[in-house]
Amino acid sequence: MKRKKLFFIIALLLFQKQVAFPQGISIELSVKWETESGIFNEDSTVCTPKLHIIYRNNSKTNYYLLKVACSKAGLPIVPYGSLIQYPIEEYLHPDYLKRAKRHGNYANVNYHVIIGGMPSYKQGWIIENDTIDYQNENEIDMINDDLADIYEYIYRKQYSDSIKEIKTHFSIADISPYEILNKVKDQFVFLKPGEIYQDRYNLIGFKMVGGNFDFSIQADRLYGFVYTDKWDTKQTKWIYTKTDLPNKVGEYTLYKGQFYSNTIGIKFIGESKK
Repeated sequence: MKRKKLFFIIALLLFQKQVAFPQGISIELSVKWETESGIFNEDSTVCTPKLHIIYRNNSKTNYYLLKVACSKAGLPIVPYGSLIQYPIEEYLHPDYLKRAKRHGNYANVNYHVIIGGMPSYKQGWIIENDTIDYQNENEIDMINDDLADIYEYIYRKQYSDSIKEIKTHFSIADISPYEILNKVKDQFVFLKPGEIYQDRYNLIGFKMVGGNFDFSIQADRLYGFVYTDKWDTKQTKWIYTKTDLPNKVGEYTLYKGQFYSNTIGIKFIGESKK
C-alpha cells in the first residue's frame, strides 16, 4: 500500500511539473489605459483602453507563426451581423458621426469576445452573449453591428486618403518563404529565443457601448496551414483550400501546436448618446 501511495505521489509531481513547464510559445492578453487625443473630439484628451496581444518565444528555437488576429490600423475587425456595407461616401458625410454614436448601452450584459478564428489573412473578433446556446443556430448579436459602425467610422475618418479593400484570404502565391518574409509579413510574427512581439487594439468602441467583456483567443493551438482562395471561372465563385505553410522561412521554423494563453476581463459602464 505504501509503495502504491509513493508511486501516486511521484506521478502527481511529474504531472504538475509538466503542466507548469511553459509552452514553446505564449500569447498573452493584457489591457492598458493610454492618454491621447479624443477620436471624436480632437481638442479633448481622453484615457483610452488598449488590448495588448503579446507573443513570446520561451524556447531556444527561432520560430515564425501566423498571428491569431489582425487589425485595421490598430482597430479590431468586427463583423456586421446584418452584413450591410455602406459606401465610403456615407462614412465621410458629417452626419454619419451621429449614427456611429447612436448605439445601444450594454453595461449590464456579459459577453465573450472571441479573438481570431480559422487561419486566414484577416482574422477578426466576434462578440457573443454569455447566454448563447451553442447547440442551436444563433444570429450575430447586435452589439457587433454597433461596434462595427463605430470602428468603421473611426477608420474612414482617420485614413480616408489611403483606404484600400480589405483582403480576407491568402492566395497560393503568398505562401512561399520569400513572400512570407516580404509581401505578407505583417500577417506573421517572427521570434528569436526570448523575444517578444506585441500588437495593440483600440477598445474605445467597447468603452462607448459598455458591457462586461471576457477576452480570449479562440484556438488553443497554432496550425501549420492557412486558407487560400482562388477564383473558379466555371463555378463563378471563390474556392477556399487548406494550404500548408513552409516548415522553414529564412532562419525561422514554423511553430505548430499548443501555446499558453489567458483570459482577461474588463467592465465598461458605457457612454451616453449625443
